Amino acid sequence: MKKSLSCICTAIALFGLSNSSNASILWQGDFETGDISQWDTPINPAGLSVTSECVFDGKYAGKVRLTGEDSFLWKGNKFLNRSEFHHRRAVGNTHEGKETFFAFSFYLPKKLSEHKHELGYWESDKSWQQMLRFNIAGSELSFQETAAKEVLWKLPEGAAPGQWHRIALHIRWSTDPKRGSAEVWVNGQHMGKNQFKNLPAKDSLMFTQIGILRTQEKTVEDILVDGAMETDNLTELLERDKHLVGKTCNPTTN
Repeated sequence: MKKSLSCICTAIALFGLSNSSNASILWQGDFETGDISQWDTPINPAGLSVTSECVFDGKYAGKVRLTGEDSFLWKGNKFLNRSEFHHRRAVGNTHEGKETFFAFSFYLPKKLSEHKHELGYWESDKSWQQMLRFNIAGSELSFQETAAKEVLWKLPEGAAPGQWHRIALHIRWSTDPKRGSAEVWVNGQHMGKNQFKNLPAKDSLMFTQIGILRTQEKTVEDILVDGAMETDNLTELLERDKHLVGKTCNPTTN
């Protein structure tokens, strides 16, 4: 009888730990629904799809493809190609003083051109003001306060093709440049904490878009996105799926 009670108590404890861990995930964009329904209204969905040929984890990943055709021109702008997955949370979650713990993984089947590509960024839904972003040029990954001319840091092989990369981001939102901050990890490497104004107004709703935003060119370029999540703590942000960083695969890119 004692042994049975012990087993029951252990099972309850493990169940409680499991629920606690799951409760810390506020949102997931891992495409395991087999479609893009986990994400909000996409930007230029012509280039978006779901694939099972190469994944970070699970059965599916999101795919972005730009070809330079007219369907990828943003609102008729002949100088701009884009297609991106879009995520935003409820109003209030990015107000003054709030924190965001966000991560995603990306994979490049082939090296991108040397032109600047915006991989992911955070923008306000009222002013449409972009505040911070990640750039790719060739195999180089960089991070930038959008209002600044120079990037905050760069990694020459941070976007090397043929392997999954993971970006983790801890943001403290503020209109005050002394209080606002963004701390980044790339493939587990701490890239430092930078302070700057990252909120246009104290009640701004900030959203993120991940994919490819580039100047118009005819080159066909693909990027895979997977494992996106928002959590409520730094430990979960950095520990979840870290064993999958650097994973390789050979997706069909035709």
